[in-house]
Amino acid sequence: MLNTFIMLFPIIPIILLVVTICLGVNAHNKLSNFSECPGTIVDFYENTSELRVGTDATKAISPIVVYNVNGREYKFTGNYCSTSMKVGDTVKVMYDSNNYENATLKTGLYVAPIITGGLALFFGIACIILFVLKSKGII
Repeated sequence: MLNTFIMLFPIIPIILLVVTICLGVNAHNKLSNFSECPGTIVDFYENTSELRVGTDATKAISPIVVYNVNGREYKFTGNYCSTSMKVGDTVKVMYDSNNYENATLKTGLYVAPIITGGLALFFGIACIILFVLKSKGII
C-alpha cells in the first residue's frame, strides 16, 4: 500500500503544475489582450453556500464594479475580494476590447496561479523528501 502511495504521490505536483501553467497563461493573455480602465466598487455580492463549517455557512463575498467604456456604463461581479475593499473604491478593470461586458479585476489576476504554484512546489518538495527517505530505507 505504501509503495503504491509513493508511486502515485508525484502525480499531485504534476497536476498542480499543469493547472498553474494554464492559469498563468490565461492571466497573461488577459493582460495582453484586454484593455484597462478604472472602475468603482458600488456594492458587494454575498453568496452563502449550503456547505456548513461548524455552525456557520460559508460565505463568498465579491465586489460589484461599475466601469465606463466609450461613454457606456457596464457592471460586473468581481472575481477577487480583499478586506481592504470598500464601496466607492476605485479599482483597475480589465475588459475584453471585443466584448466590453467581459471584464475582470486586474488585482488578483495572478492569485490562483500563485496558490497552485505554491502547492505544486510544496508537494514537489514532499515528493523529493519521500523518495530520499525511501531510497535510504527509512520508510
